[in-house]
Amino acid sequence: MKKTISTVLFFMIVVHIFSFYDMYDYFFMKPTTYFEYNVNHLGEMGIEIYSIRKYPLMDSNKLLESVWSQPRSLIGGQMAVESGYYTHAISSSHAMGLLQMKNITATDVYVYNLFDPYDNLKGALEYHGYLRRLFNDEKLQIIAYHDGPTAVMGGVISPGGEAYYQKVKNAQQNYKNTKIYSPYFLKGGIYFDKNHTLTTDFAGGLAYRKLELYGGVSLNLDINKLTASDWDFLDFGFDYSLLYAPRTYFAFGFSGNPVPNDIIFRIGFPWQNFIVTVFEDPQIIYKHQLTKNFTTKIALSNDKLLLSGYYTISNLDLFVGYEIFNKSVNIGFRVR
Repeated sequence: MKKTISTVLFFMIVVHIFSFYDMYDYFFMKPTTYFEYNVNHLGEMGIEIYSIRKYPLMDSNKLLESVWSQPRSLIGGQMAVESGYYTHAISSSHAMGLLQMKNITATDVYVYNLFDPYDNLKGALEYHGYLRRLFNDEKLQIIAYHDGPTAVMGGVISPGGEAYYQKVKNAQQNYKNTKIYSPYFLKGGIYFDKNHTLTTDFAGGLAYRKLELYGGVSLNLDINKLTASDWDFLDFGFDYSLLYAPRTYFAFGFSGNPVPNDIIFRIGFPWQNFIVTVFEDPQIIYKHQLTKNFTTKIALSNDKLLLSGYYTISNLDLFVGYEIFNKSVNIGFRVR
């Protein structure tokens, strides 16, 4: 058991050295397949391939059973326009979820987790109700959902707002029961450290409403022991994590292997957050998207302090980091 725990801790440290992207952020990435490569001047290297995909969570008609204040086909069509029925959709302006609400609006109507389809729907219905009382006109109500009520009250209807209204009405006419999707991911990685230890790992996870489940296995191959004919050259480990997100900007849970040994907190939004782990393997990770193309990250654990950032060009991310304790420069890229 002690050896298994040490293997898992090694695996976690290696991942944090070589992967700019934390596993607890995967569900908020665009669903596609990613290839990532990292290396430093000490000869350490990491390769990862991970794929964020969608699985059917429920029927749209099942979700719309709770809709009484608006035409169900209208809300169903609007979900198609806003998110393509994907619970973890995030726009460039940081609108979130099935009906693409921003957190400031959700807070006003007492909605707590915009990635939960029922919470997101509740917020959208509250907002629609407010707009209907304000304008008493369906067209203005729908345009104001897109443009904002202030602009519409001022008599300003943008071309985008007019186009949005037409898209929603067309989608309403064509609406039929479909699936609502949530994310899951699969990941594989290979890591090689300066002590000639090769680690491979396989991981996966899925999001279900306010719950997030993660699990992984790793295989540690010590090349030094292998060349010395030491039969203790292989080591196997596994770990899992479970997070509960009562708020869009706050989740907490635990990780274990198999007994829970760490408490995990994720504080903030997908584009700016802290991930804090306490107890057996304490660490702090802070990520901040400064602009559309540039993001910074700081990762601190018992013996690691990594300062890094990445720049996005189309489907390519280029990143560089400096590990202060080991005095190593890390560079890499990710394509998707």
